[in-house]
Amino acid sequence: MRATFTPSTFLLIATFYSNASFPLNNLSGAFSTSISGTRRASGSFSRVGVLGMSSSIETNDVAKAKSLISRAISVGAPAYNAGDIAGCARVYEETAEKIVPLLPKELRTNLEQAQACASGDSNEAKAWALRRQFDAIFEYQPPVIPSPATNICNIKLEAFTPQQLLVPPLEVMDGVMGGISQGRWTESTKTFSGHTSLANNGGFASLRWRFPVAQNWSYAKGLYLKVQHSQPTSHTFRLILKDSTCERIRLANFKAIFANPQSVDQPILFPFELFDTMEQMGNPMMGAPGLSPFSVTEIGIMAIKPTVVGDFEITIEDWGLYS
Repeated sequence: MRATFTPSTFLLIATFYSNASFPLNNLSGAFSTSISGTRRASGSFSRVGVLGMSSSIETNDVAKAKSLISRAISVGAPAYNAGDIAGCARVYEETAEKIVPLLPKELRTNLEQAQACASGDSNEAKAWALRRQFDAIFEYQPPVIPSPATNICNIKLEAFTPQQLLVPPLEVMDGVMGGISQGRWTESTKTFSGHTSLANNGGFASLRWRFPVAQNWSYAKGLYLKVQHSQPTSHTFRLILKDSTCERIRLANFKAIFANPQSVDQPILFPFELFDTMEQMGNPMMGAPGLSPFSVTEIGIMAIKPTVVGDFEITIEDWGLYS
């Protein structure tokens, strides 16, 4: 059950989050036992089996990996802060070996590369290298993927119109944080392409379409998206939405991770219930309301680390509402 959200409560939360400063990672100063990028789970909505998620086996394996990481950090971080850096590095190395077979391809490759690069380093460098990978793994969420044809037979699709999606879209890159990632929209092919870079703590590129007027989508069940994209088995992207409440809070929005790993010609379905967690700079805003389909103001696409680092391309073949 969602908590009642009164105007006075909203004002308090809006004021707090507008002035709050959220670290993008925990990699400065002493080791932290907390994990960045965690997200609350909805108690009334199950993604598996409804949205066409990655396999339940993969989802369970990632959950096991995250549990092992949590245990490792609960031991390793206090050891590091107490001066036992070798002990911290040893715990992280042992955990890395255990979770490698549990990870999706891209995360597994990144962790193995970090292990190889850190093998001859000092214990401190090794501990930090593995901790960065652990944080990235903890941020990972299985993407929404295209639904089987049997699931969409009775669904009505309503494509967005040119009057809704004004061009060109707004380009929002990590340059706002000092990064150097780049992206561009090609209207003739409906393609977003570019290059994400981790330099200067960056790592994302995005496009945003501002609606001329707030959209009332209360009659629909959700959004659909048909895409083809680069590196289908490893790249994932974000669908971004803003409503009238987000407009009142600096840098707030809703996101859903998606992919088309088999490059199939089927839509990805995003029920509105999926957008249940408002974010500010990628950090969940506990207590904030979920998306209001009565007043949607913006939609966007984002390529972001850790799954998209380097060149990317995504073509939007069709998108809109379904009911």
